[in-house]
Amino acid sequence: MRIYFDVSTLNPQKVTGVGVYMLQLLEHFSQEKDLEVHPAVKISRYKNKKNIESILPGRKAESFLPLKWSSDGLYHGPDFKLNVKGFLPRIVTIHDMIVFEEKYNRPEFFLKGIRDMTNVLNSSVDAVIVNSLFTKSQVLKYFPQLEDRLHLTYLGCNRSRMAGQGPSLGLPEKYILFLATLEKRKNVLGVIRAFEALKVQGFEEKLVLAGAWGFGAEEIQRALESSPFKNDIIHLNYVPTEKLSELYQRARVFFFPSWYEGFGIPVLEAMSLGTPVVTSAGGVLEEISGDAASLVDPGSPTEMAAALSRVLTDQAYREALIQKGLKQAPRFTWEKCAQDTVEVYKKVLGRS
Repeated sequence: MRIYFDVSTLNPQKVTGVGVYMLQLLEHFSQEKDLEVHPAVKISRYKNKKNIESILPGRKAESFLPLKWSSDGLYHGPDFKLNVKGFLPRIVTIHDMIVFEEKYNRPEFFLKGIRDMTNVLNSSVDAVIVNSLFTKSQVLKYFPQLEDRLHLTYLGCNRSRMAGQGPSLGLPEKYILFLATLEKRKNVLGVIRAFEALKVQGFEEKLVLAGAWGFGAEEIQRALESSPFKNDIIHLNYVPTEKLSELYQRARVFFFPSWYEGFGIPVLEAMSLGTPVVTSAGGVLEEISGDAASLVDPGSPTEMAAALSRVLTDQAYREALIQKGLKQAPRFTWEKCAQDTVEVYKKVLGRS
């Protein structure tokens, strides 16, 4: 079974959610029998081919010449792109429907994002993979005609990928961790406000914001600069994969009250490393957390501060969250994600 797996959007310098998904699938596809995987890049990305290959697990990226491909096999666009024309069956993965949420998008990207997504999902795509029931519901909200072509494959969590060597991050002794791109939809302003409410109560923990700047950075930066506790807030920028274990494990609590997610890998990563989690109620974050996290209203700094306070001071509750998290995270594995993805391939090719 031949698969042309599109790696055109991989960024070797900054591997975040979708990049993790691509690399973990490629790594675990090697355990699947009768699967011939060909990583492929667009011609326009061919100059970046060697950089992309530097992080591929033991594979070469092929040039992207769809007109020369035979109809034997299928194309998978793991980043909701369809960079192929012709007779190959086509599969795309939709990680979220954020492009339809105007308030979380740059104005210059909003209409283009809707147009691109609509073009993909209104095309003759043979199957659409979604990574959560929440994302499935969002796709059906805008594209109900796709119901028979939607396939759920939960993402995974891999502790071993986060362990590595290198210089220490120089972290404070006690801190609350937020890890994500610092952008509007991640509710960074809410994180800051909740932290301020906690500090007023006399807590000594600092706040570590780990992530590159994104949409809405100016407003976040103003909030940081004007915060009465700005000296207790540390920004680390993007943290490489090999340092994530240190970052999570040394944190007193992982705080992730995002407004909108398609999945939420960091929540499971924190749980897998024994760090208690406070995250948003509702949506996919509650879906993947179950009862293993403290669930809060992301619009209420007071409620979020109260949840953080309880995790930091109630030892029995804290330990219960840790133990539940250690049981919850292993329910989501990349092995299962790869196996479920292969089943979608088989269905599309009529081999199941």
